[in-house]
Amino acid sequence: MRPGSYAVCMMAKSDPQPKPASAFGLPVLPQKILNIFRPLWRAVDHWIDAGGMRMSAAMSFYGILSLAPLLVLLVAVLGWWLDRSYIETSLVDQIRAVIGAQGAQVVQQALSSAQAPSEGITASLFAFALLLFGATGVFAELQDAFERLWRQGSGEVPQQKWWHGASVRLRGVAYILAFGFLLLVSLAISTVLSLLSGWAGSYLPIEQIAWVLNEVISFCFCVVLFVALMRMSVGPKPALRYLVMGAAVGAILFAVGKHLMAFYLSTAAVVSAYGAAGSLVVILMWIYFSSAVLLLAASVARAWADEAAAARQSA
Repeated sequence: MRPGSYAVCMMAKSDPQPKPASAFGLPVLPQKILNIFRPLWRAVDHWIDAGGMRMSAAMSFYGILSLAPLLVLLVAVLGWWLDRSYIETSLVDQIRAVIGAQGAQVVQQALSSAQAPSEGITASLFAFALLLFGATGVFAELQDAFERLWRQGSGEVPQQKWWHGASVRLRGVAYILAFGFLLLVSLAISTVLSLLSGWAGSYLPIEQIAWVLNEVISFCFCVVLFVALMRMSVGPKPALRYLVMGAAVGAILFAVGKHLMAFYLSTAAVVSAYGAAGSLVVILMWIYFSSAVLLLAASVARAWADEAAAARQSA
């Protein structure tokens, strides 16, 4: 099915038009503002109806199981160009900057344990197969979540063959390579910014400029990552421009939410309440939050595609 026909078939099953604000005694907003916020409200409503929280919880479980093998494969890919110890240190430092010291400690331990050498060729091959299977498990669950989210309300229940899951996992390997390239670019940009900060620190307000550049780069990285993950779906999906719009909304939510999440984890007694498992709970909460934002971005993309299809039909 072409992306253009996706929105038309979904609009046949979409919710009816909401009542005007004047019917509830609310001030009437300009039509352009309503056209912007109405799809966002529908996206949230659709995300809730499709079970976005439940799917995010499932993805957090698969994500925590795939964390160690996924990181090992990322380090192996980046190890073709850079020193592995430097990659591990930089990766853990970036994770620490986002999720805190407790979560970074879990990641460091997972990397060390997953890279423990195996004895014998058979054991090594078996370990590599398990590593590949575990690293791509989260992509298979993500593919299923996108299909349920974008097909919700259409009445379509696709029956997938057994090789469909295998193809999704193979695409997951390709995405791991792509993530490695994006991370390599991110590390290179961070190194350049660090060098510029040390060179021009006495002449320019480089710290403020570097902070702004870092936020812009992080935003662009999130947009590209969200679009790439949403494009992974093989079923009917919104057009690319709507995926980019949804990814931009998701990147904004992630940029704001990560600061709120860090503030909550720094003030709440999450780690101490769960004892030795507190650091693992922190990782689960971060994966749950990231998955929820990604699925909400996909729902926003569908809402805007439905809105555009309705506008074309009424024209």
